[in-house]
Parts: sequence; C-alpha cells; structure tokens
Amino acid sequence: MHALPGRYRLADPRLRHAPEAAEAARLALTGLPGVSRARASAVTGTVLVHCAPSVRPARLCAVLGAALGDPPRARSLSAATRGDAGMEPHAWHAMPALATTAALGCAPKRGLAPDEAAARLAAGGPNLLARAEARSAAAIFGEQLTSVPVLLLGASAVVSIATGGLADALAIGTVVVLNAAIATVTERSAERTIRGLSEVSPAPVPVIRGGRRLMLEVAGLVPGDLILLEPGTLVPADARLISATDLTVNESALTGESLPIAKDAGATVAVDAPLAERRSMVFRGTGVTGGSGIAVVTATGAATEIGRIQALLGDVRPPETPIERQLGEVGRELVIVNGAICAAVAGVGLLRGQPWQAMLRSAISLAVAAVPEGLPAVATTTLALGIQDMKERQILVRRLDAVETLGAVEVVCLDKTGTLTANRMATAALHVNGALFAPEALAGAQREVALALLETATLCSDVEVVGEALEGSATETALVRAGQALGLDPVVLRARWPREVTVPRAEARKRMATLHRDGEAALLAVKGDPAEVLARCTTHLTAAGPQPLDDRTRATIVSANDRMAAQALRVLGMARREGGGDPQDEQGLTWLGLAGLADPLRPGATEAIHALHGAGIRTMMITGDQSATAYAIAKELGLPRDGEVRVLEAGALRDLPAEALAALAPQADVFARVSPANKLQIVRALQANGQIVAMTGDGINDGPALRAAEIGIAMGGGGTDVAREVADIVLATDELGGLLEAIGLGRATYANIRKVLRYLVGTNASETMLMLGAAIAGLPEPLNPMQLLWLNLISDPLPALALGLEKPEPDVLAQRPHDPRAPILSRADFRRLLREGGVIGTAALVSAIGAPPGVAFHGLTLAQLAHAFLCRSETHGLLDRDRPAPNPKLMGAIGLCLALQAAAQGVGPLRRLLGLGPLGPGGIVGVAATALAPMLVNGMMGALSRRRQEEAPDA
Repeated sequence: MHALPGRYRLADPRLRHAPEAAEAARLALTGLPGVSRARASAVTGTVLVHCAPSVRPARLCAVLGAALGDPPRARSLSAATRGDAGMEPHAWHAMPALATTAALGCAPKRGLAPDEAAARLAAGGPNLLARAEARSAAAIFGEQLTSVPVLLLGASAVVSIATGGLADALAIGTVVVLNAAIATVTERSAERTIRGLSEVSPAPVPVIRGGRRLMLEVAGLVPGDLILLEPGTLVPADARLISATDLTVNESALTGESLPIAKDAGATVAVDAPLAERRSMVFRGTGVTGGSGIAVVTATGAATEIGRIQALLGDVRPPETPIERQLGEVGRELVIVNGAICAAVAGVGLLRGQPWQAMLRSAISLAVAAVPEGLPAVATTTLALGIQDMKERQILVRRLDAVETLGAVEVVCLDKTGTLTANRMATAALHVNGALFAPEALAGAQREVALALLETATLCSDVEVVGEALEGSATETALVRAGQALGLDPVVLRARWPREVTVPRAEARKRMATLHRDGEAALLAVKGDPAEVLARCTTHLTAAGPQPLDDRTRATIVSANDRMAAQALRVLGMARREGGGDPQDEQGLTWLGLAGLADPLRPGATEAIHALHGAGIRTMMITGDQSATAYAIAKELGLPRDGEVRVLEAGALRDLPAEALAALAPQADVFARVSPANKLQIVRALQANGQIVAMTGDGINDGPALRAAEIGIAMGGGGTDVAREVADIVLATDELGGLLEAIGLGRATYANIRKVLRYLVGTNASETMLMLGAAIAGLPEPLNPMQLLWLNLISDPLPALALGLEKPEPDVLAQRPHDPRAPILSRADFRRLLREGGVIGTAALVSAIGAPPGVAFHGLTLAQLAHAFLCRSETHGLLDRDRPAPNPKLMGAIGLCLALQAAAQGVGPLRRLLGLGPLGPGGIVGVAATALAPMLVNGMMGALSRRRQEEAPDA
C-alpha cells in the first residue's frame, strides 16, 4: 500500500485481468463513510482511494479483502457493525447493495456459509435485545424506607427514644419493617407480571444460508445473513435491501410514521439522511405490509436502531399510568387535609396541658395511620394482578394502562374478515356468460367459461399447494378449491404457465396481476375489485369466444355484481389478456366473469354485538368489501342499535376536511371499501370527536389503525405477526367472546381500584375523626401511638389487596363505560367516603366514653375490617340477591387480621406494648357493638342512596 495525505493506493494481484472483481472493490470502498472516490484498475491490479484523513488504512484493506472474497474474521466484522473498537460504523443505507454484501462477506445469492454464520454467532452473540435488569428485592425494600410516611415514622421513633420510650421506638421499627416487607412482596409480584408482558417469542424468519432457504430463529441471525421479506414478516434485524418488489413497511414503531413506507433497494440515500428517509434499509421491529424483498443483515441485537434506543432508556422505569397519577393526586390532597387535622389534634392537646412529647408522637402516628400512602402502589399491583388474570384467560395485555383504558372504551371498530366472519371462504356463485350459477350447477358452455375464470384465479394467486393442503389467504384458497372441484389441477396448471412477474394489490390499486409464459405464448391474469377490473376490459368471454364488451353487457355485469353483493357475498372480477404484455398496463383485457365468495358469520358474533350494545359501547364495521356486501352483513349482525344501517364508502372520505370527517364518522355504522390509510383516518376522526376507540384486526393492513387507537386488539388465532406486535391486547382466539371478556375484566379492574380507594380512604378517615373528636370533646386520647401504628399495619394492606382481587360483578357489562377524563373520585364520592368514615369514627368515639380500656381500639379495628365487605360493590348491598360472589382471598385476609387482633389481646407482652387491659363480658359486648353498628348504618345509608339513584330520571 502507498499513501499520501487523504489518498491511498491499494494493490492486490486478484484484481489483475478481473474487471468484475475491480468493480466490486470500487463499489465496496466507495460506500465507506469518509471515502469521496475510488478507482480500481484491472490492468495494474490497484485501487486508488481518495478519502478523509480520519479514514484508517487498515479499514480500507479489510473492506478490499472482503470484496475480493477473503473470509472476514467474525470478531472484527462484529466490531465493525457495532461501530466499536475505535472504528466508524458503516453508513449501510448510503452504500450500493453490491458493496454492502462485499463488505459483509456475503454471497448475494447464496448467503453465508453455515460455518461462517456459526463463527459470527459465537463471536458477536445472539440477536437479542438487552432487557433492563429487574430491581432486586433489596432495592425495592430500600425504596419503601424512603417514603414520606416511613420518614414520619422514623421521626416518631427518634422522638420516642429522646423521651425515653425505647419500647415505642422498637415497635415503630417493627411496623416499618413489616410494612416494607409486605410492600416489597406485592411490588415484586407486580413487576414480574409486567416484565412478563414482553416475553413473547418472535416467529422464525426465512433466511438464505449456503444457497438453501431455512426457517431460522431470530436469535440465530448474524450480520451478513440474507433474510427474505414477505407480507406479514416482522423484520428481525437491521438490514440493507438487495432487491425489493413493491415493498412497503410499517415503521410506526420506530419513526412514528403511521402509514407504510415504500422501500427501494436502488434508492440513493445521503449518508446523513434521517432514519425515516432511509428507503434502502429495513429495521428491526418494523413490519412488512406489502410486496417482497431480500435484505442482508447489517446489525443485530443491541447494535440495531431499536437496540440503541433501548440502550438510551437504561433502567428507566415506565411512566405512571393515568390512574396512578390520579391516585397520586388524591394521596397528596389527603396528606394536606389530614396533616392539618393532625396538627389541630396536637394543638388542642397542648392547649389542654398535654406533654408536648406525647402530643408530637401522637400527631406523627396519626398522620401515618390517616394517610393511605400506598394508593399508587396498590393501583399498580391491582393492574398487574388484573393482567395476570387476563393472561390465564388467554388474553395477553402488552401495556399496563391498557387495562384501565379497556373499561373506558366507547366505540369498537370491528374488522370484518376474521373478526365478525369466520374467514372460511367458499365460492358460492359464479356469474359467467351473462348468467349466475352455483359452481356445482355449471354445465356445457357455461362450464368452459367458468373453467377459464377459475384458471385465471388460480394463476393469479399466492396459494401454495403443500401435499393435499392449500396454504394462502381464505379468499384465494376458496377460488383454487372451486377450480379443483371442476377438475383443475393447480400444480399442473402452474407448471404449464410459470409465473414471471407479479404486480400485487396496493393502497390505491385494488387488483392483482400476474404475467405467465408457456414457451412463446404469454398470458396476463388479473383479479380484483369488479369495477376496477371491468373498467380495463374491452371484450368479454362467451361460449362463442371473446366478444366486444358493449354498454348493455357492462350494465348486466354491474347489476349482477350488485345482486351478489346484496346477498353478503364478497365479489371479485376476473380478466385476462392473451399475449401477455406489460403487466403494469392492464388495458385491453377480456372479461371472464364474477366470483361470489361467502364468508359465514362467526358463531356468537350477533350475540356479542348485542352484548356490546348492552355495555353502552357503539359498534362499527370496517371492511374492504363493497357497500352492498357490507350492508347485508351489518343487517344480519344487527350492528346498528336503531336497526337502520348507515354505510359510508371510503371514496367519500378522501377529500373531506378533518373537521367534517370528525363530525360525520360517529354517525356511520359501516365503512366500506376502505384501505389501511382509511382505517387510520377513521380512528383519528372518532378520536377527534372525543371518543375512546378500540380497534380490532388481524391483518397486516390493520397495523396503523391498531397502533393509533387507544386500544388496539389483535385477534390472535389466525392473525399476522404485524397485527400482534402493534396491538395493546392480543386475544388467543378469534372469537368475539374474548373481546367481551377483556372489556369486562378491564372494567372490573378499574372498579376494584375504586373499591380499594373507598376502603382505604374511609377507614383512615375514621381514625382521624376519632382522634379529632376526642380532642375537641376534651377526652383522653382514645388511641395511643402504638395502637395507631398497629391499626395501620393490621387493617390497611391485606384487606385492600384482597379487594383488588375481586372477580367481575355479574352485571359489569350492563354498566356504561367510565369517563377516563373524570377524576377517579368525584366530590360526591368524597362526601360518601367521609360519611362512612365519620360513622365508623363516631361509633369508636362513643365506645371510648366510659367504656373499659381497649374497647375503642378493638371496636375500631373490627369495624374497619367489617367495612371491607361493604366496599365489595358500589351497586349491590350485602343482602341483595345479585350481590357479588364470595371472595375467598378477602375472607382469608380478614381471618388473618382477626387472628392477629386476638393475639394483641391474648399475648401478654403484645398486650402490654399496646397498652391494653383485660376485657370483661361488657367490654366484649362493647367491641361487638362498635364493630357492627357502623356496618349496619353504612349499609342502610348505601341502600337508600342506590334507591334514590334508581328512581332518579336519566340525565
């Protein structure tokens, strides 16, 4: 090698008399960052490289060797793709495709040799994304010790030590440790559930290695592998396109761009082009929505773009969900109010001559007992437990806040095929030679024309014959199966007419065309939307051969199409052109006929629609079918609640301003002839109208709308990887019953959080009111600091967690969705909670007047535990016929708390620590009365309130 500043001359004897090798070397070197020009000579065997001073000669030599076939060392190649070891990473998007494969040591048609791939995998590691380390139990425990309530407890312990109360300080320390331990166990369980949401193994991907097509696990990919891109493929690694045919990719997960992006292997891309403009690349985590392609892997694992983004996140914890934020605000408000009350209690005590040390300890202990400090943690735990319950019912939730959003869904947009219908197409009718026939009734001349139609449908399809089975879309499989019933053999037919070119359906192109050749003969086969196909025809096939297509015949075909669509058939038109020609130019076709395909409704679909209506949820159907077909299906389903089906065609949406569409969209029941862009447009229009939207789907073209909706629900039984990856919720089956169950569980989880909130706020308010009432009345302290701390430990955490595990109430789907914009506790809710807490606190205050010591303490504890039973439902009382089913977990929690309370009275050292005396028969009666009276009073007041709500006229 000879060098001058910014210029290097590289020599290699393999370049001599080898123009192809010289060109490969030039392309490989030209694609390097910092290289401005490279010239290779097959005469002298040298390459002259002009580059920036920062380019290292060793780098140039390595790339030249790779271009000429040197087996690259796996370790150095891995470093180059990562950009470490002091090397600049390749700007793969700016390099020519041939230069990329040369730099990666990959044969463009055969891929990597298996041995080389194994060496690279051993050196660079598996193609896995690093996951943030879970917080250890010690870290979670440590966080519990830094909360405001624990700091207050610590202050109380310091005051106790300073005033000689060593036993109090020891007891406070015990309470702190037990509280922190309970919180640690529940939070660890919640985090394990949340981390498990992403533990879904990606599907194997098709790869070319050693000239063979293999299905390879994603983790086994290495730089240099050739991956095949097909509709529905989730891109498993960053890769440079080698070839692409009408390839489109949904990159919304990476760039935020909602619509699919067209990719081009030959695109010229600047070195500094932003990620969204690198049309020559595909990136991990994105989904192929159309077309096909071949790409060479340039980066795996943490070196991918999504891996770099993930690395930036580090161990950052996910943001609070909306409900956690609301509960945080409730907690802060309660801290302020209860803090003022505690200060008032301490002030009144000081004015009455109580020792300031005792008053300070009491005020701090009351503050800790009165503030439900665990509200956000309880919310997270309740959501996580709800997710676990859903998982056991084969409902996979990907986001924590999706559970609460489910309960607020107001509109469900239902994809027709595969969701409302069974996606088991069958060819029910053929319109050929001017007449409509069932396939089994064809005979004579009509049979010959029908055979030509089905031959075209078989050729113009992506159905694969695997043994005796057909693999492909339900529509195309039904057409091929109809041809087989008439004696067509798809394998023989395709062997005679091998396919040369495919022009697939696209966003603005509702038809497919394929070019076939049999020796010198050629044939263009077209199938798709009847109107689009018919518009490109000039003749039609009859028993007498092709005839001119006049206006009268066109009108007959259009009328037949309308009749078939009105019978809920999906209708496709078929045409062909003898002699082939340019497949992009589909004019001059010969019309063959119409095929009507029946897709029966899913069992239970009609009942599910009615159940959604009963739940206060509006249903809309979104389909690519014609208006008449969509209307007939919607009518059969009972989709509109008023019986009148309102259909909007996508063409009517195209030129509408966003404001007009937002006003019009909620009035429709069906959107027909929609494209992926239309689906996204519809979802956004409904959102602009202020509605909470759920979108269901299972196809590639549902991806953008699934991501845009507040809740994207993938029907997982036969859905695509793209739909499952972008959805918030994946149903293991395609049955609509799973959707209803998911909505019911979402509502139940939200209701459970309100139950927990009702219990914690109400019972803690009772302690505050008891202490404040005693201070105002000039009574001795009814509860000492140790008893307040005991109440905080015994009556709060276990019953609250058990309430978070309540099963859905029987009528959960008979309620209306909750408003996500409203606070979780309204003013009316606060008034009710304070009323319930006041009743409990008043009963305890009465028992403290003249009753034996300990009656108020035991009575208040038991009254709080009994209050948990009233909190199990906001709509049903304990004696109602349709009251909630028994909750064994709540019974177990209450039983354990009762046992601990009995130990507080029965175990001598514990009784002395709490300052309790013996309870005689009168004391036991007083405890029972203090515990049961609030339950009866609050139960009756709740029943009166529910009755008034039932009798009130609807707003």
